[in-house]
Amino acid sequence: MPSSHLTPLEAKDILAAHLPQPPIELPVVSLVPSTDADPAARARFRSYLVHSSKPAASYLVTLQISEPLEDTATVPFSVPNSIQAQFKLLCSLGAHISSEPPPIPLPFPVPVALNADVPRPYILARLPVPLTASVPLRQLAAVRDSLPPEGAASLDLRFGVALRTLHNLQSEWCGPPTLEKEGLYSWQEAFTLLLEETLSAAESTGLVSAVDLTALRGYLARAIGAFLFDDVEVPSLVAPTIGAESVFITDVDGELQLALLLPSLAHVLYGDPLLERAFSPSEAPSRALLEGYGAPPPIVFARQRTKRVWYDLYLGLVVLLGARRVGEDQNTNWAVKLVEQSRISLKDAPCY
Repeated sequence: MPSSHLTPLEAKDILAAHLPQPPIELPVVSLVPSTDADPAARARFRSYLVHSSKPAASYLVTLQISEPLEDTATVPFSVPNSIQAQFKLLCSLGAHISSEPPPIPLPFPVPVALNADVPRPYILARLPVPLTASVPLRQLAAVRDSLPPEGAASLDLRFGVALRTLHNLQSEWCGPPTLEKEGLYSWQEAFTLLLEETLSAAESTGLVSAVDLTALRGYLARAIGAFLFDDVEVPSLVAPTIGAESVFITDVDGELQLALLLPSLAHVLYGDPLLERAFSPSEAPSRALLEGYGAPPPIVFARQRTKRVWYDLYLGLVVLLGARRVGEDQNTNWAVKLVEQSRISLKDAPCY
């Protein structure tokens, strides 16, 4: 499998293969910045913005650059969703948004085509609003502190609306696509399975000691006995690794606008909306984001805060397992801290 970047000529061929009006000129191609929350996915997939001038349009090409690694110490969530599963999820999201358009325009990618053939499988999606190739995308996380309060609030508000739109897409079964055949209709059952397998993999790779593992399983038994995770009646589409790093903005006539909302389809699943990384206290969700998300807010009761701590532990371990699995240098200090803080907090965390 070639690992080189997508070239303008390859991008033109991709567009020509699927569009009724192929581009006349070579498109402009740029790599979409990755996030620290998806090390395993980052090693397997790359996303590119492709700008066509004639006709004027912008596209997102998600390119598979490597085959999944065989590893006995993996869990359903730590192994990224296949490119076929990602396209299916993106199609479901696109159909959902088309049938129930949000109150404000949200630039989710619109699916166009899937090519699963080797050596370079890819997903082609279109952006609802064309972008200017000369104006680079910037991650909201990187620029928020430099924005005026009203500017940051406006972007966070739209981010919150986007999360609500994502979560309004629901399913009967719970978990990532790899668990669909299991037919798990209880989120507590599905999440317990994912967490148990994650804890076992973390112990086998030395991320969690045997003593800590025993303590965590004791806390988990207490949580299960209190039906902590059993308040999710219908699972929602959730991107557990999506945060401000996954929100891309651009400058349009001197005004910052949301240009691309990129839920990491490699780790999307159906589950508890609170599983969203954006709701973690470590992300410090703003008032504007929560207002955009709307009622009811994700955290009201003490038991919901406890549940979010479990989700922080899970996210941190999955990130560390993914980084170790691909063997790349990753910025995982935040995940190490998240796991340690969660482990300490869970000792006395209330379940009622």
